[in-house]
Amino acid sequence: MIGAGPPYVTLMASLPALGPLLAAQAPAINANRLQRRLRLLLPEDRAQIEALRRLLAWNALDLREADASFVARAGRTLAGLANERLRRAARDRLEIRTAVAALRRRHAGEAAPPPGEAWGFGRFVATIRANWSVPDFTLGTALPWLGPARERLEAGDRRGLEQIILTAAWAAGNRHLAGHDFDLEAVALYLLRWSLVERWSRYDADGASIRFAELLDQALATAPAGWTDS
Repeated sequence: MIGAGPPYVTLMASLPALGPLLAAQAPAINANRLQRRLRLLLPEDRAQIEALRRLLAWNALDLREADASFVARAGRTLAGLANERLRRAARDRLEIRTAVAALRRRHAGEAAPPPGEAWGFGRFVATIRANWSVPDFTLGTALPWLGPARERLEAGDRRGLEQIILTAAWAAGNRHLAGHDFDLEAVALYLLRWSLVERWSRYDADGASIRFAELLDQALATAPAGWTDS
């Protein structure tokens, strides 16, 4: 398995447990120490993890980037990931962002995206478009957090909305952990979950909520045309 072996046993053993997402005042390990630990990664694995971070991190989004550009970048990133589990983890995170972006577009009074418009990522794009007027886009079973997120959005509770979305992303990451303790997948999933803890721990009710709303308004997750989960 790519990334398995003694270097990653040592690396994962050196990383503290993250604990509950919403309980931490600060991540269990700070960014500088985490980066020092990551020196144990093989160069090719570190490149994969950095590409994944650039694709998924909200604070790494370029608000000036056009949808078509993001589509191309997402395609390159997904194609460069060495294993299916990381592709699925990326898919789950981008599908969350797509569903929330749809909520915000509809809340702002926009009509459903027209067919052919590259506006969202993953399995639910067509369902969302076809069920634009349904409160949860008929996705309440697949995405049970979507209804509460809509309620927080409509109530103007940006902090509550971010809490729901980060919790959904945390749960999505946890689903991929089984069977991966000391390999590349374990490292990548740890870092994705660490970024959620770090984001929540530094949340500011004014500045961060405004930034978050801007990101969701202006940087919709999109996927390469024809990409499907295998």
